[in-house]
Amino acid sequence: MSSRFYSTLAIVAANLAIFVAAHAETDAELRKRILTETKMNVVMELAVPAAEFKGDGDPTTIEIVFLTKKADGPSRVSDDGEVIFLYKASDKTQQKLITRAFEIRIARATSGT
Repeated sequence: MSSRFYSTLAIVAANLAIFVAAHAETDAELRKRILTETKMNVVMELAVPAAEFKGDGDPTTIEIVFLTKKADGPSRVSDDGEVIFLYKASDKTQQKLITRAFEIRIARATSGT
């Protein structure tokens, strides 16, 4: 290939790197975006056991599921931070679980997973 091709390719690569760097989201911006864009959906009654509940798959929502049966387990956050299960949880516990859900979501977004 000609040296002109390589020169053009180098210019395109440099411009792309500058564009990506200029438009990259900082950690603070990412955190703010997730905190402001996330919506909460409340599920009052489950049609299936909690272990079989599947979230809505929407990365911009957190589902808060109120458990009515002790057999459905304790209050907790799903591994992906998409669902918060609450069983007779105090306000303090609810707040801790909501914070944990956001921490999981921010960590996943930061790592690109």
